[in-house]
Amino acid sequence: MLSTHLLDCKFRYLVAGKGKKFIFGYMNVDILGNAVDNYWRKGDTTPVKIWINGHREPDMNPQIFFRKFPSMLGYEKLVMKAVEGRVLDLGCSAGCHAFYLKNARGIEVEGVELSPKAAQVAKERGIVVHQMDWKGLSKSNFDQAFALMNGMGLAQSLEELDLLLNKLNLCLKKGGVLWIDSTDVTYAEAYWPMKNKEYFGLVEFQLEYKKKKQCFPWLFVDRKTAMKKARRAGFSMVDCKLEKNGHYLLQLRKIR
Repeated sequence: MLSTHLLDCKFRYLVAGKGKKFIFGYMNVDILGNAVDNYWRKGDTTPVKIWINGHREPDMNPQIFFRKFPSMLGYEKLVMKAVEGRVLDLGCSAGCHAFYLKNARGIEVEGVELSPKAAQVAKERGIVVHQMDWKGLSKSNFDQAFALMNGMGLAQSLEELDLLLNKLNLCLKKGGVLWIDSTDVTYAEAYWPMKNKEYFGLVEFQLEYKKKKQCFPWLFVDRKTAMKKARRAGFSMVDCKLEKNGHYLLQLRKIR
């Protein structure tokens, strides 16, 4: 089964998949935003049910979006200890990473989150948050940036991964550092029926929360493809930390 780090994802907006259309938009339903908001305001721990390519995955307790440093995974802790300067948290959700950086380390950190409800919760927790789609990112002056918990999945396609990496490059100073992760999910082929013959890492997610559902595409990227695209976007490889079940964390440096 997939470990928790694959499930804490920041899901995105209307996407047209090849040969089909996945209807998804925050104007209609914001499952993770609702789960975050209900936990923050009411202590409601109703889980989010998850399917990947029709295969049932472990439920997600909304408490995960408020986890503290001791409950973070090893690679999260590594990033939390390593970042410095002015920092961008892409897909911050309720702000567990930004909250730690601001309050435990005194780091100047800003978050970007599409979900209006999750962004509002993060703001109420004292985080500077820009409620926007990552495609709206523009030239900035951050020393470091990170997109964790399958950060490459925010792109939702290999073509948009190029755009995502270019946008993050624009946000960084020259020499700035990007931390971003994904998972080579070829190990899961035995129990995830193949849906996309073009690229195995393109999968279909379905979420269900309090009888409301969403279905949309998501992206997992193999390391070779990720490194190639990072170099094309103007990054050099600093380190690649390998985790369990095909998960990896890239540490990249902006060189142009």
